[in-house]
Amino acid sequence: MKKLNIIADGSIIALANTEKYNHALDHKETWSWKELNHFLLETNKDNLIVFNTAWDDEWTIGFLINEQTNENHFRKFESSIEVTDGKLFLVNWTDLTSTLQFKDTELPDDLNKDLKVDLENGFYKVIVKQLFDHEDEDHDPENKISYIIELFPKNEDPNMIADHIFWTEDFPNDDSSFISNEDMGDFDDFMNQISSNKD
Repeated sequence: MKKLNIIADGSIIALANTEKYNHALDHKETWSWKELNHFLLETNKDNLIVFNTAWDDEWTIGFLINEQTNENHFRKFESSIEVTDGKLFLVNWTDLTSTLQFKDTELPDDLNKDLKVDLENGFYKVIVKQLFDHEDEDHDPENKISYIIELFPKNEDPNMIADHIFWTEDFPNDDSSFISNEDMGDFDDFMNQISSNKD
C-alpha cells in the first residue's frame, strides 16, 4: 500500500488531476462564494475530489489500486476522477485557494509536489474511507493510516455527481452568502449547474 502524508490546513484535502484542473483555472483577485464552489464544479468534471478531514492535522493517507481494504471504517464516500497524465496529486486547502486567488499559481504547490500516485490513464471509481471515529478525542494520527483511498479503473466515466463537498454536510447551501455581499439571486441557477451533466 502506498502511503502519503499531508497537512490538512483548514481540515480540507483533495485528490487532483492537476493537468485538467490547471487548464480550467480562472484566477480571481476578488473572492465570492462562486469561487469556492469552483471546487465542487471541478469534482463533477472528474478533475478533483475534495473532502473535509476530522480536524486540522497531518494525516497519513493509504492508497489501494483495484483493491479494497479489510480494515473497518467509520465513514466513507464514493466519487470518480479521470487520470490524463499518469498521476494524481494530494493537495490541501492552501494549495486550492491559492490557485484561485493568485496568478501564475497552479497545482501542485512546491511543498506538495511529491505527494503523487502513479496510475494508468482513464476513469476511476474512488472510495474514500475514514478509519477512526472523529468524535474520539484520544485519536492520535501520528504514525498510523487514518484514511484509505481505493481507486478502481473503469472503462467509461462512472459519472458520479456530488451536490456538496464531501463530509462538509451541506456546503454549498442557501447560507453560503456569508462569504460574499453579492446578489444571491442566481444561487438556484448555480445549484442547477452543479446537478446537470458534466460539461
